[in-house]
Amino acid sequence: MIRNVNEWMMHALRKDVENINRMPLQWLELMRDTWTPLVTKAISFIINGGTFLLCVDSKRLWLKHYILNNLNNSEANRPFVPVYGLDSHLINLLEANQTDAVKDILDMSYQSYAMWYIGKSDSVLAEFSLELRESFLWVLDDSLEHSFTLQSNDCNLDFKLLQAYRIFEQTLFSGICGEFDIENV
Repeated sequence: MIRNVNEWMMHALRKDVENINRMPLQWLELMRDTWTPLVTKAISFIINGGTFLLCVDSKRLWLKHYILNNLNNSEANRPFVPVYGLDSHLINLLEANQTDAVKDILDMSYQSYAMWYIGKSDSVLAEFSLELRESFLWVLDDSLEHSFTLQSNDCNLDFKLLQAYRIFEQTLFSGICGEFDIENV
């Protein structure tokens, strides 16, 4: 039995390091054949005037906030990109089966839009995102065509989501700044 918080903390820190060390750090490299075309398509969509509306399932709200707070951070000294959170009023309309009303509003608001959806495929947001051809989909537990698939029971899921976001962010700004030809990726 651990008797004080200092011993408990040492045990927890060591266990956390063990968990991270067991995670295959090359997991995204192994998924590169699926990942790269999706990222390339998403970057091309943005470069060509598209807007992504980020939406997530209820368990990934923390990731939505993280992405929105970091992607267009004014202190980052880089261009802003058209990625916004899907408004809660629009989400409420979708949940009330008002899909056509939401499409009308978005059509009036954006020249070209799609969803960047992260979460399980059994939600109204997922269904709406799947209807839009240009959507950037990170789907959990369901292997869908033209989507990046992860497993929700993976003990390293949060780490993988953050790493995938960081790599996407780096690739996005490298593509915008012309560090590679998006057409030849």
